Amino acid sequence: MAKVTVTEAAKLAGIARQHLYRAYINTGKLSIDKDFNGRPVVDTSELLRVFGDLKVSPDGDEKRHVETIEKTGTNIVSHHESNAKDEVISILRQELEESKAREKEILEKANARELWLRQQLERAQAVLTDQSVTAKRRWWQFWK
Repeated sequence: MAKVTVTEAAKLAGIARQHLYRAYINTGKLSIDKDFNGRPVVDTSELLRVFGDLKVSPDGDEKRHVETIEKTGTNIVSHHESNAKDEVISILRQELEESKAREKEILEKANARELWLRQQLERAQAVLTDQSVTAKRRWWQFWK
């Protein structure tokens, strides 16, 4: 991804440069690199990781940011949005697979319960038919 100066990073994050240094860089929440002149630069992927959506600065440097984005060939916001969409899609797919597994388990339990109930019904019917035959037959009529 593109590397921007600390000032540009603060503008993209929508916070003051001093706050970026104090709260994020000095505490280690945001890592920085050095460019070929030894100046600190921040990778935009680090900004996305820490801040999420990035803002285009309202102070007139929009052209410079757009040119930087066009030179690198990536749009920071759309890249973040596509990552977020991919993440949501993967989460939804995982939930769908879990739901399918739960439904399959419920269906198997229902089938087993239905089989058991059918067996119980057949046993009850067999007992009822046996009782009706023995009730009509007298004890001395063993030849029937």
